Amino acid sequence: MAVQVQQNTLFKVPKTSPKLISKSADTEILECRTTKKGTFMTINFNIHQAVSLTTTNQPKAPIAPQQQVTDAKKEVEAEAIAAFTGGAQKSSPYSALLNPEGFDFSNMSINEFKGIVDAVRKLESDTQRASGNTESLRGTFWDDVMGVKGPLDNIDFAEKTFSADDKININAYFESRVDEAQQMRKEHPRSFSKVVGYARSSLSTVEKLTSESFIKEYQAKAVEFLKSQDTPLIKTQA
Repeated sequence: MAVQVQQNTLFKVPKTSPKLISKSADTEILECRTTKKGTFMTINFNIHQAVSLTTTNQPKAPIAPQQQVTDAKKEVEAEAIAAFTGGAQKSSPYSALLNPEGFDFSNMSINEFKGIVDAVRKLESDTQRASGNTESLRGTFWDDVMGVKGPLDNIDFAEKTFSADDKININAYFESRVDEAQQMRKEHPRSFSKVVGYARSSLSTVEKLTSESFIKEYQAKAVEFLKSQDTPLIKTQA
């Protein structure tokens, strides 16, 4: 029921019953007057519509983090980015990066994304070791990638509405982890004081990993490294 309210000043809802002052085929106009002189409200009821007065102008409930991920599964598939135009052996440890079909991170499974993360992690480690660096890789980009790998490896799918092979929005999932962490900190500030920082750091790394410029950069890096290690290539990157 569509309702329009007109008033000439601020008023409290009157206790008196409304009085019908006009009626047509589509509309009934009721008027209520308070005991304060000159204060009234007029309500127009559209008979052919059914909109609840109690829900008019009510704020929408916030979307729960888990629902964000569920909704992400329904998003329209975006155009793939960074399709690899060269070629390398399928046995290449970086083959997840060298995908000729490209990448659609808004429609990708956790298992697919883990493959990309593992390829980047291994490429970082291999290039560091090949350059003669024998020190710890903590504090490097490898460490940042490990900050994404950990949460991926520890997902409890029994508590999720999707499986490891279901297509979801990868960025939306990591955004939901930040929301969840903020909620946990709000409820248990002492126990989860650092959780939000970890979740935000992971999200920042994911945003980098899922960018087209990054993927292309690491595709080229993988090809060059494979060449330097005398790993046979079918053809070089175009």
